[in-house]
Amino acid sequence: MDIVRILQNLAESNQLEYHYGKKAALNLLDGSAEAGKIYLLHEFTNRKSEYNSSGTKIIATNYEGKFFLVKQSSLDEQYFAERNALLPCKYSLSIEPLLDLFIALGNGLACTGAVVTQWDNIDVTDALDANMDGLLCSYKVTIPGSYD
Repeated sequence: MDIVRILQNLAESNQLEYHYGKKAALNLLDGSAEAGKIYLLHEFTNRKSEYNSSGTKIIATNYEGKFFLVKQSSLDEQYFAERNALLPCKYSLSIEPLLDLFIALGNGLACTGAVVTQWDNIDVTDALDANMDGLLCSYKVTIPGSYD
């Protein structure tokens, strides 16, 4: 199974809105992003075939890519506690809650039989035209081919 379908299935099983495509297309969510909904916006992935030692058969596919794990936010929210520690902030409302979800997605991916060699994220705020906050996630995954 391809990483696109695997991430789509993981997203849907976690009640996430999944979209796949180039960044410019993912940016078109501007008017359709719903408050409170979490999005997994998967950018095009790189696929590299891995051959057996004799070079006669593909034994695995290596995938490398990134996706946004984000939700709608407000431009005027503070990031952490710059103006007032008592006010809501982007970190506590949008980023912190997604950290556990990111781990759950990584664990779910590993349970599919994929070999995960990179599963990283970095905080993002005001991403894309839809003004989303959350995580920009990077991955490197190997999915073994089936043996006859």
